[in-house]
Amino acid sequence: MKASSLRKAIIMEINLISAQDLMSSTSRPSSKPMQTYVVAYIDPMEKAVSRVDRTGNRNPTWNDKFVFSVDEEFERRRPYSCLILEIYRVRRFRKDKKIGVVHVLLEDLLKINGKNCMAFLVRNPSGEPRGIINLGEATLNGMFHEDLPKFLSSKVAIDHRKLMGRG
Repeated sequence: MKASSLRKAIIMEINLISAQDLMSSTSRPSSKPMQTYVVAYIDPMEKAVSRVDRTGNRNPTWNDKFVFSVDEEFERRRPYSCLILEIYRVRRFRKDKKIGVVHVLLEDLLKINGKNCMAFLVRNPSGEPRGIINLGEATLNGMFHEDLPKFLSSKVAIDHRKLMGRG
């Protein structure tokens, strides 16, 4: 395979750290602690799901990692692409309830580049604040000689736990 036929990729590891002061949309306080998880994606056809935090209630800690790959062609076609994080509350006998969503421009994520963490506002569909989510990001391009590895496709979000054989 010629080097020119290989697609260059941006490979990002997203560190989903925690959230603070999450509020459910209901005004009634629940007697049970809130159990939450996050669905993360760039392409809605390929989503990654965090583990459920069962003890954090309104301040969950996930400490989960996801790996996303975006090739140069995808970045050119969609210059304002976002990482979307949807936070859900687990409900026992009904469909899980979406607490809120965060849209993070990929360009902003690349600015973090492992140096520190960033906090983003969680909003419900009407735009009201529902809490804060904390993320870190590392670009893994040097690990793969900046070519798109065979186990990652240009539009696939892969759960890091599966890559490590723990999924």
